[in-house]
Amino acid sequence: MGAERAPAVSAPRDVRLGASWTPQQRLKNDAIHALVRAALFVVTRLPRRAVASLCRALGAFAWLSLRRERGLAQARLDAGLGAPAPPARVRAAFLRAGATLADTLALLDPRERAGDGLALDPDSAAVFRDALAAGRGVVFVSAHIGPWERLAALLAEEGFPVATVARESYDPRLTRLYDRLRAPRGVRSIYRGSPGAVTAIARELRAGRAVGFLVDLPARVACARATLFGAPMDVPVGAARIALARRAEVILGTCAPGHVVRIERVETADLPPGRAGEKPLVERLVRALDARIAADPEAWLGLFAPPSPRQ
Repeated sequence: MGAERAPAVSAPRDVRLGASWTPQQRLKNDAIHALVRAALFVVTRLPRRAVASLCRALGAFAWLSLRRERGLAQARLDAGLGAPAPPARVRAAFLRAGATLADTLALLDPRERAGDGLALDPDSAAVFRDALAAGRGVVFVSAHIGPWERLAALLAEEGFPVATVARESYDPRLTRLYDRLRAPRGVRSIYRGSPGAVTAIARELRAGRAVGFLVDLPARVACARATLFGAPMDVPVGAARIALARRAEVILGTCAPGHVVRIERVETADLPPGRAGEKPLVERLVRALDARIAADPEAWLGLFAPPSPRQ
């Protein structure tokens, strides 16, 4: 008698990969979408101070109730700080996440200027202008530190031509909500799962504009292993690969303490061309991001990300 095979486990159907939802998935996703719409209906009609208090309370509730995420944040802070983090710092990370959510929701108000809650450092603006002046396009590398949605809106508000590479939501209706947040502020999104994504990125760079990449969280794309804030992780290599292939300028910008955006140039002229230069450039970017995260670790969303699987 032959060996029995374990029953196959069906993977969740992902519409981003061309599949269709099961009836159970559709029911669950319809409920989530309805809940999100209802929540947005309420918070967009509340005073901003009330929304901030509500999001802070949500962060505190998450800290109390989400044991797994609390453990992830504790472990990542311990690794990054090189010593056990006090519980107060873990709680602060959840509260900062709530504050970032409130800040993002504020951008849905057309009366809200991106510059009301964030400023662009003058030297950083000069770095960005010089990079654009080179005429080869700019790869703008960033991370989920503080109000990163406001960062993109601020750059557009300041007149910098920037598009962002983003991952579509599992639910196309939620992707349309993202567009509702970004598009009115002049932030153009290039969804990396779309058929024309590579062409769109090349077009932006060829026209001398900037394309933004968030590289601090693992994704289902080509990655290189590196150590970020004390822990090994898979860092997406797309930004490095495109920058080297297009000979684009590379700059790194994040939100910094004091509600300011700081941008620095990342040197690439000394790197070998093509694939040989990818890993060194990724490592260079990770070192710069590591310093940014260490300056304000509680503001980094990566504290809640599961560790990358061992290779």
